Amino acid sequence: MDTRTRLILVLIAPLLLLIGTVANPGAEAADFRVMVHPGSEMFAPQELTIRVGDRVTWVNDSRTDYFVTSSGPMTRRTTVATDDLVMNIVLHPGTVYTRSFKKPGTYHYFCAGHMDMWGAVIVKENLIVNE
Repeated sequence: MDTRTRLILVLIAPLLLLIGTVANPGAEAADFRVMVHPGSEMFAPQELTIRVGDRVTWVNDSRTDYFVTSSGPMTRRTTVATDDLVMNIVLHPGTVYTRSFKKPGTYHYFCAGHMDMWGAVIVKENLIVNE
């Protein structure tokens, strides 16, 4: 290969990569649900792994109020709640709470009234999801 051809390839290769990235910037944000079912006193699923930018909706399908928080001691988990997840909400029966996650990390939360009721959202930068 001559010098001119090499130079053209060196200049064009990054351009082709850039075009491919712009044409397919990645998957759209996905929506996930964490449910509280009647009589279960647990989050389902307890641990959820998502990608940066995805949204999680907590749904209270039971007849009980739950005070979902990310601050304070946690009995089932030794890890202290992550400061980046500020969650202090009351999930009344039939209500929902939605949040999107912008940074990778593990976000722990629990119910203040039911200390064994805990959950975690694990947010990954480059997560390959089977569709």
